[in-house]
Amino acid sequence: MPAIESGYSVIMSIGVWQIIILSYFFLPIILCLVLIKKKNYKKLSKKQEYAGFWFRLIAGFFDIIILTIVAIILGRVFGPFFVFIEFFIGWFYFVVLQSSTKRATLGMRAVGIKIHDEQLGRLGFWRLTGRYFATWLSTIILFIGFFMIGVHPRKQGLHDLIARTIHTRDY
Repeated sequence: MPAIESGYSVIMSIGVWQIIILSYFFLPIILCLVLIKKKNYKKLSKKQEYAGFWFRLIAGFFDIIILTIVAIILGRVFGPFFVFIEFFIGWFYFVVLQSSTKRATLGMRAVGIKIHDEQLGRLGFWRLTGRYFATWLSTIILFIGFFMIGVHPRKQGLHDLIARTIHTRDY
């Protein structure tokens, strides 16, 4: 038993958990900041406007409702094993739909929002993955990263600034 206990103590040591937490939360953010080439933001056309806080909040509620329904259904089918794949379903939902030709999740489509890069181009899977993990940073600092959307000139949250993305609405 001493060998098992010593192995367990190594796994549970503070250093290992610090590495896991830092890599989970901050590695994607650091990669976004380092790897995304900075370009000037393109001006919107006269038929576009930046999607503000309230539109994005409503879209987020729609997306949460959709993901909750999916989680309830799959949770009943797969039972306790679903906890492990629930994270991946949320990640793929946001990243795959936002990187599609529609450039929006189902909630974003409902309110007419699209996500773009700074040149109003389509975003790639990995850039949106970095943005997805950067939303955790906006969350853990008491949602301040989300409230920035209401006051920023381009209606960007902290996670949008990190990934250099913008949300627009056509009118």
